[in-house]
Amino acid sequence: MTSEARHNSALVVDDLDVMRRSVANVLRKQGFSPVDEVSSVSEALGKMADDGGYDLILSDWNMDSQNGLDLLISVRADASCEKSIFVLMTAEPTDEKQAAAEAAGASGFLVKPFGVETLVSEVEKFFSSE
Repeated sequence: MTSEARHNSALVVDDLDVMRRSVANVLRKQGFSPVDEVSSVSEALGKMADDGGYDLILSDWNMDSQNGLDLLISVRADASCEKSIFVLMTAEPTDEKQAAAEAAGASGFLVKPFGVETLVSEVEKFFSSE
């Protein structure tokens, strides 16, 4: 995916500033625009209500109050977001979490820590044919 060829919108949801900024910067370098960053599920839902849907949503699983699975369920319940690619990120991978993510409609699942190549590879699975 080249930065000149892509202009898909992305939302990065993570309560850790460093992780959120790192993921967002990689997406920008891959040509996503705009790339919005928020630190909670409530902020993400507000951003989506204000700005409409996103082509790609990457969300941490473990956050304060609500988690990434809660966000995924809300996104999948919204008809305007049904085509959004939703990737959950977690540092605590379990078969149960992966099964719950798949059942709720996750497009992908990334295990933290992951490198730039892994992130790019995961995203390209969904956007390389455009």
